[in-house]
Amino acid sequence: MIQRLLALIALSAVYGIPNVAAQGLESGLSPSLSGASQAAYYYISKPGEITMQVNLWGNVKNPGRYELPISTDIVQLVSFAGGPLPEADLGTVKVIRVAREGGSRKVQFTINLNHIDQIDEQALSLRPGDTIFIDRISFTFESFIGIVTTAATVAIAVASVINITK
Repeated sequence: MIQRLLALIALSAVYGIPNVAAQGLESGLSPSLSGASQAAYYYISKPGEITMQVNLWGNVKNPGRYELPISTDIVQLVSFAGGPLPEADLGTVKVIRVAREGGSRKVQFTINLNHIDQIDEQALSLRPGDTIFIDRISFTFESFIGIVTTAATVAIAVASVINITK
């Protein structure tokens, strides 16, 4: 068991998986997915725990398919994935869920993770097969600086042309 735990910690260092093994959780990569990157599948649970599979896409450090304990919520999933990237839009996190009540249909809703204190626990809970998508903020401070810099460069070029023609 200790050898397996040390191997998992070594794998987590190589593949950039958060070191949840040190917190008493077993973490690893599933080699059973053919044709897929091994680093795209994460298994995080305690031995003997009932798990579910969910997908996490978008602007997180380690997007992919996660096999997690059934008690995991969206905030914990994003934490297991290494957290959101700086440009992640946590205000409109999309959840796509297959609703099995009354037939099988897809349900999509958004959650604002910027205000976790205002979200009820039921909305944060995950269900097997959920797909979570964290989009990118469309307009950031860096893009504003880029626009201002470009506008200033154009203004200087126009002023130079006007000055030369006088």
